[in-house]
Amino acid sequence: MTVLARLAAAALLVPALAGTAFAEDATKDRDKARAELHQIAAEIGKLSHAFNLIHEIVAPSVVSIHTKGLYKLSNPFSGRSVTREVEAGEGSGFIFHSDAKSSWILTNSHVVLQTNHEQEFVRDANDRPVGYDKVVIGLNDNRNIEAEYVGYYLLSDLAVLKIPVPNMPTIEWADSDRAKVGDWVLALGFPLGVGYSATSGIISATDRSTGIYQSVGGFDSFIQTDAAINPGNSGGPLVDLEGQVVGINASIISRTGANIGLGFAIPSNLARRIAEDLLKFGKVSRPMVGVQIEDVAPDAAKALGLPPIQTVRIAEVVPGSPAATAGLVKDDIILSVNKAKVVSLQQFQARIWTSTRGEPITMHIWRAGAERDVPVVPVGDDELRGVLAKAAQQTAVQQGAPLGDYGLWLTTDDEPGLRITKVEDKGLADLAHLAVGDRLLHERTIGALRSLDDVERMAKRREITVQVSKDGRSYWLKLKRP
Repeated sequence: MTVLARLAAAALLVPALAGTAFAEDATKDRDKARAELHQIAAEIGKLSHAFNLIHEIVAPSVVSIHTKGLYKLSNPFSGRSVTREVEAGEGSGFIFHSDAKSSWILTNSHVVLQTNHEQEFVRDANDRPVGYDKVVIGLNDNRNIEAEYVGYYLLSDLAVLKIPVPNMPTIEWADSDRAKVGDWVLALGFPLGVGYSATSGIISATDRSTGIYQSVGGFDSFIQTDAAINPGNSGGPLVDLEGQVVGINASIISRTGANIGLGFAIPSNLARRIAEDLLKFGKVSRPMVGVQIEDVAPDAAKALGLPPIQTVRIAEVVPGSPAATAGLVKDDIILSVNKAKVVSLQQFQARIWTSTRGEPITMHIWRAGAERDVPVVPVGDDELRGVLAKAAQQTAVQQGAPLGDYGLWLTTDDEPGLRITKVEDKGLADLAHLAVGDRLLHERTIGALRSLDDVERMAKRREITVQVSKDGRSYWLKLKRP
């Protein structure tokens, strides 16, 4: 072989050898990537296995809910009537308590109570929400059981049902105050009629306000998640990696009505307290401390000497309320409740609503440049209404109750009759020369005047004849409204 031929052969051999080397390197790179992928898959597989275990633990407690209406149809020819059962809607729920006789299910009020096209609850002549003729629960073992209503609480969109099935597996509750953005969660339920489903995602936000319940003055501090929540998921559990319920799937924000990753769940701490109240008492008495709250913007906080953070301030304290008893005053800045930060009105309401009546909570406040802890014992809203009524009555006693269009105010004291506390300028009483401090002792048809109820009775009348005590003398006076 000539020198030229050898060089040509060598030139052809070099690319072939190089191609072989490149192929070997590529194979090694793929093998390395495959080995790394196997390692990552094994790690991620642990998360998948956690999801498997969550399903195994929680699914037996998750139920489907089917609401039905019964309609009577009459045959005009035969005169006979027949009752038809019509599907009205569907949703989800879960068993949170069970004993030797029955099991109790938590779901959303809007799943089991009738709503109109504007998603407002339908009410009867007595202003009570209207339920359905029949509510059927689909259990995990495919049994269908008719349920009865136990109670509901519209302000949080929660309701409790009862079925005559004993010793069912129940869920465990998570502490929703410990939920953090980025935590993995599963949304369980029966969406769109396709059957039991589980979707995964993360907690996208906490203490999220949507305004959905503002029309009824309801709870507005949700857990936001991108786990798929679709129609039919409402009332189902949002579960953490411990297999515990951290929220109750309640609503979505979407322009199409389908999930776009903006789902909202009612925090478990609130749901648990309401569920237990409805189970024990059939109604809910919301914890309250007796304050009105307003938001404080960062700039306003800085002007007060605080760090420039969003926070809340007490705008008013109800006299005689737990807040007043604890020493809270107007303009106190509330920084936290039970060491949980408060940066909005919704957060403050959430902290109070999830507390327990009669058990002290600690409010960390800022007042006059100093921070301090103030223990406060919440009471039920019914008890606070009693406090408000008593305070209003005391105010009425001090300031007097108006006597309709007669132009004077009256109150009671420890002397006979009713004392005049105010006279309207150029009103009937003023024109009749009545003055503050004069007393009305009797009304001709009522008799002796002793209480503010008598003021109410006189106010309804067009004409009254009263005995007046003035400057040590007594006389009768007729007053007639125009």
